[in-house]
Amino acid sequence: MAFTAYVSTKDGDSLTVRNRANGEPVGSLVNGTEVNVISEPVFSGSRTWVQIGANRWIANDFITVIRGARIVANRTTGNINGLRVYNARLIDSNGRVINTVRGVSGRANNQTPSDVAGSQAPLPFGIYKFDFPGVVEFKDGEFGGVWSSMTPTFTTGRTELGVHYDPSALRQNSNSGTAGCFATPTIRERDIMTNFIRTHKPVHFVCY
Repeated sequence: MAFTAYVSTKDGDSLTVRNRANGEPVGSLVNGTEVNVISEPVFSGSRTWVQIGANRWIANDFITVIRGARIVANRTTGNINGLRVYNARLIDSNGRVINTVRGVSGRANNQTPSDVAGSQAPLPFGIYKFDFPGVVEFKDGEFGGVWSSMTPTFTTGRTELGVHYDPSALRQNSNSGTAGCFATPTIRERDIMTNFIRTHKPVHFVCY
């Protein structure tokens, strides 16, 4: 009965991983992390738990299954001009990866995700909902001509977030990076992202 789910905490905090249902802590997962659930739910200590690996259990209350088209971006150790690179999988409603593009978020000198409004830091980890699925608007300037707005599903001080293109990502200038949104760094990747959003109308964007 294995299935894919995503860590989804209401306040955006990390989720504790335990060595068994209601057992001892052995680690944690940031909000939005993709997990593979491999067990039936087990009730213990007034809570339901699911297994995600050998001696790794998490509370079932704090995971979400996304069944429609989605964009799932995980942060890598790579960088572009001081910007941490995200690997974004574009997944259709059948769970197939249609394409993969790179992304960046936040300013080059500010690469720690933050909940603080106006921080210009990368997106807080977690699940977001596109405000207008399938819509890519024109927005001039730093947004590179494309814009798809989205809203966090968790509590955070960050607002006015979206997916766009960052024409300065490869130029290493004063505008390199974004004010906190998620952006593709090349025109080719912009066009792949734009086509996916318009064609598959993803409702969710996941970042971890």
